Amino acid sequence: MRVSRLLFLILMGLAIVGGQAASAQDKLEETLSSFGYVIKKSDSVDPNAWEKERYQTLAKRVIKIRSTKAVPGWSDAFYRFTVVEERYADSRNAEMRLSRLLEEPPDMVRPEDQKAFPLRTGFQYGKGVYVVSTDVEMFEGEMKRIAKELKESFR
Repeated sequence: MRVSRLLFLILMGLAIVGGQAASAQDKLEETLSSFGYVIKKSDSVDPNAWEKERYQTLAKRVIKIRSTKAVPGWSDAFYRFTVVEERYADSRNAEMRLSRLLEEPPDMVRPEDQKAFPLRTGFQYGKGVYVVSTDVEMFEGEMKRIAKELKESFR
């Protein structure tokens, strides 16, 4: 009887934690939608070995978004960004990663060798880092606006 009660309490605790993670995920997507963006793709990805070792990255989610309204002055162009949500073992590692936002794993192509170097901005919230990026230079102002509003929505 005692074991089954303990098992029940453990399962309830896991369900609550899982529900909180799902609601945080839903809140992020709802917030992006409220800014006038549609989610084109949302994937959880495993952090690579370098991210795990260097920053103790626990989880990553990559969200591709696109504006619902055309870029002013361009009837067939739409803002598009990638939002990456990263979770770390503690807030110190999150802070360290944010301070090195442009750092890439050593086995990746160097930015100067890439055709389009992505523009990035981000912020930390607790043990998480949120990065908004684009490879379209003229979208930089909108990218910064989205990151700022997203950060404010977490308060």
